[in-house]
Amino acid sequence: MKDKYFKVRYSQLSPISLQEEIIRRYHFEHPTCRFYDSGMNDIYLVKNGDDTLYLRISQTGMHELVDYEEEVDIINTLYENGITVAVPIKCADESYIWDINAPEGIRYAVLFEEAKKSPSEDKVKSIYNLGKMIARMHEISDDKDFKVSRSPIDLNQLMKQPLDRIKYYLEHRQDDYKYLSESSEKLSKYIEQKLKKEQPIYGFCHGDIHSGNIFFEENEPMIFDFDCMGYGWRAYDICVFAWNESYENEHYCYSEEWKAFMDGYNSVRQLSESERDTINAFIALRQLWLMGLHADVMERNAGCCWYNDAYFDEQIRIFKIWYQRTFNNL
Repeated sequence: MKDKYFKVRYSQLSPISLQEEIIRRYHFEHPTCRFYDSGMNDIYLVKNGDDTLYLRISQTGMHELVDYEEEVDIINTLYENGITVAVPIKCADESYIWDINAPEGIRYAVLFEEAKKSPSEDKVKSIYNLGKMIARMHEISDDKDFKVSRSPIDLNQLMKQPLDRIKYYLEHRQDDYKYLSESSEKLSKYIEQKLKKEQPIYGFCHGDIHSGNIFFEENEPMIFDFDCMGYGWRAYDICVFAWNESYENEHYCYSEEWKAFMDGYNSVRQLSESERDTINAFIALRQLWLMGLHADVMERNAGCCWYNDAYFDEQIRIFKIWYQRTFNNL
């Protein structure tokens, strides 16, 4: 019927219309706006004179307005306390967040400054500074007692939710699904036996600390993309960096760089032996979490062509490495 629109699950917003909205909301004179990337959010590249900015537009239903308000407050507080973060840009009316009435529902927009990238060749020193900054971020968040309404980064998010999301896609691979269920349950019990839910072991976490969300200017890191933030175990927050770097080097956790990261963190807060013991377990659960995240993204704004047997072969292979390292010390 020509008088009705077909229902959509995701729309890609017009850069031209967004450019007009940017002029109206920020009073920029001659900005440009181009679609940059899509994932958990849509990202638009905004140029305003010599300034490069990034407009992040949420997916409908990913989070509520209060979640974004809390995120902005946390980022600004960290900045005010010496953590180098990509800060949000105020609109002309002093607000940070604006809503968009998209066909699929309300989406939220926030404009951020650019995270500049000109790293030093001394990567070990840079990684040391990163570990130190993450520990300092954890320390500040304990002191400020950040309010976070988003779901905690607990065993429900790291194990139960991903298993629910991937079950349909592994119906023809029952043995693999059983293995993931039983082994992740064992990992969860191991973590619960090792760690309590109390500061400083447990608290505010960025949730996604990896090279895609950290840029360096010389030896100094800048962190951005707090979309996965929540309360959780700090050993998990730490593990994500090693997890990501291990894609290129499966022995990264034995490298000089990882030692530098841990030394930097320990220079601010000494990790307990129990925390160090759980890092491999958390990396395994991070891999399971990723499978669940990808299943969720497919239901929002991605296709399914890549989410196939070859994908699961590789994901389960990596999961097994970290599971075995947890219990066999391989």
